[in-house]
Amino acid sequence: MLPRWDNQVGKRRKEAGVDLTPYIGTIVTVVLAFVGFYGMVSTRLARTEQKIDDLAETVSKHNGVIERTYALERDMHTAFKRIDELKARDDKIEAKIEKLHE
Repeated sequence: MLPRWDNQVGKRRKEAGVDLTPYIGTIVTVVLAFVGFYGMVSTRLARTEQKIDDLAETVSKHNGVIERTYALERDMHTAFKRIDELKARDDKIEAKIEKLHE
């Protein structure tokens, strides 16, 4: 049997409302699990954002290379066209020189 004092404490608890004593360990565990989970998610999010920033920088560099390559190809096309024009002009001059020597 419980002493009278313990019995009165139990009655007071029942009168005061719900007794949360058995659940304190569970509540603390859930709160700590939530804090740990939040910390893990925020760390992963920070890493992911850093990786995205690194990838964006890499893509930007790649796009710069592509633009320069396109400009070089355009310039080469112009140079080849100019070379063809100079060859045609040279052929005409050579034909005129041959006519003069005849």
